Amino acid sequence: MNIIAPLRALLISALLFGFLTSCTSDKTVQAEELTVAFWNVENLFDEYRNALTKNEEVLRSDQVSLKMKNDARVINQLDADIIGLAEVENLDLVRRLVDGYLAQRGYKHIALIEGKDTRGIDVALISRYPFLATTIDIPGFSRDILAARFSMKGQPFYVVVNHWKSRLQGGEQVRVRSAKVAADYIKKTIRQYEGKTVPVILLGDFNDTPADKSLKYLEQQGLTNTMLTISKAKRWTLGYYNRDSKKMELMCFDQIIINSEAKSGTKIRWKKTSVVRPSYMISRRKISGVNHALPLDDYKDRIGYSDHFPVIATFEVLGK
Repeated sequence: MNIIAPLRALLISALLFGFLTSCTSDKTVQAEELTVAFWNVENLFDEYRNALTKNEEVLRSDQVSLKMKNDARVINQLDADIIGLAEVENLDLVRRLVDGYLAQRGYKHIALIEGKDTRGIDVALISRYPFLATTIDIPGFSRDILAARFSMKGQPFYVVVNHWKSRLQGGEQVRVRSAKVAADYIKKTIRQYEGKTVPVILLGDFNDTPADKSLKYLEQQGLTNTMLTISKAKRWTLGYYNRDSKKMELMCFDQIIINSEAKSGTKIRWKKTSVVRPSYMISRRKISGVNHALPLDDYKDRIGYSDHFPVIATFEVLGK
């Protein structure tokens, strides 16, 4: 039996495989995980009266300390690289939070928009990565949008933080207007600045559900609402008491929405989104005869966590 030819073929194959491996090994793509979260912390105010804020709440020093301690507990559990926050009064409070209660978590980069909300509630961003921030005005609305530009492994991407008008006085037209402003910024302004389409992560408390007109508009503009990958029974983030029907509705107001480049791009790829419900943050209440496991919010003299659960998304950042 002649075994020389088969051995020669095997040797050639082995050498060829080794050559191909050596040629491609220096081009191996390494994936790094990136986590991005949002949380409406509810009523993070300080101890000082601001004469320019009409309906401002002022907390006692001990209440501020307890509020920050509670907020930090949740943020520590999130352990996200980038976190958008809502209902924070000022930048000094953000600094006190990250430098004191989150000192070991690496949130060295922060931003906050000083808006014209009568309660003084603003949106903010804390991050382990540096960024450039700007504001986007929503005509006829007191709270602006915060947009931050990041870069990882040479890939620019944006995180856009929102807190749209509440439903207390309707406000659907304002929320639809907010959606149009956000979509226009993503599709036109960012593209014009970058010269191409780059990954964008739109997150916030939209005060609308994925089924409402404002969020449907974003879908029509080619954006993907990642909350829809979670079952309806599990995607809710707060309990909204419907005064007309006199019942508690479990609503998905807090959402993470992405464009195509963030969903399945060559440099950044979305992996999953979830609602975070720490057991210590849950208050079991009976409302209109029905038991609910709701977020432990601030109520009367109690300083709780928030009336919203946080949301978090995981991405892969690809590069050498």
